[in-house]
Amino acid sequence: MSTGLDQHDALTAARFSITIDGYEIASFSELSGITTEVEPVDYLSSSDKEVIFKKLPGKAKPPTVVLKRGKTGGMELWAWHQTVLAGNISGARKSCSLVMYSFDGKPVARYYLSHAWPSKLEVGALKAGATEVLMETVTIVCEHIQRVSP
Repeated sequence: MSTGLDQHDALTAARFSITIDGYEIASFSELSGITTEVEPVDYLSSSDKEVIFKKLPGKAKPPTVVLKRGKTGGMELWAWHQTVLAGNISGARKSCSLVMYSFDGKPVARYYLSHAWPSKLEVGALKAGATEVLMETVTIVCEHIQRVSP
């Protein structure tokens, strides 16, 4: 079945969501980034003839996802972060999906995050009477992130 997208087409998204146990806990207007990183380590070997200097993969850092949205009245994201702040790490670590939706509401990409938890929740600055939207930013850390089909 064709989705109308070629595998080489650049993805665009109008909305992003975090889903836990089939329930969308939060929707976002901006994905600031998904970061996976392996620290390079120096490796030096030598023989009678030469010295070889290489960079090899070292320790993997935990993947992170940073999402932004206009602040809403929903309490799910706040409650999840409060579980972390209370020190209940085993209760806070959830497997979830990050879904990216096109402008017509169809999923265009999906990532599976295992043992994820919100390490940072930030509510932006806003002056009383201002007309701007109050922004909320969440950083989610996980043990593993995997790209899966939409």
